[in-house]
Amino acid sequence: MYPINYYIALGTNVGNYKNNFSRAVLELKKIGNIVKQANIYKSKPYGYLKQNYFYNSMVQVRSLILPMQFMVALQLIEKKLQKNKKIKNGPRKIDLDIIFCDQQIINNKNLSIPHPGVSKRDFVLLPLKDIDPFFRHPVNKKTINHQITDLKKYYVIKKLSYCNFI
Repeated sequence: MYPINYYIALGTNVGNYKNNFSRAVLELKKIGNIVKQANIYKSKPYGYLKQNYFYNSMVQVRSLILPMQFMVALQLIEKKLQKNKKIKNGPRKIDLDIIFCDQQIINNKNLSIPHPGVSKRDFVLLPLKDIDPFFRHPVNKKTINHQITDLKKYYVIKKLSYCNFI
């Protein structure tokens, strides 16, 4: 079996973002190797608007765990770190989403890879650009750079200085 490259979006808007990201990455290291880390971006809320700004980043994790089991492992990490999301797109201490899984396409009732909203969200695309600007979306075949130029709406208000939390 070959290792799989997972691109994991990290988001938080409850508590200390550096601490939340550091704790999440410590847990992620238990299920794979952290290969790369993106910068941190501060962004306006998406969906539910009456909440704090979000902090977003991305890590590339190389793991031998298959996608469904990897998603379950992410959910367990979120539970351990007390995600506490009560409403869709609402406040949360930590959010971990599989954005890409190499060039795999998975669509079932429990898991969608690539993540369905990736091409519309700058707070996901900009951290992806930090990791691999020439990565091609397996469905639309566009690079991350190209997808950024196609954006219609922007949420990121600023890029924070690089913070090493891995």
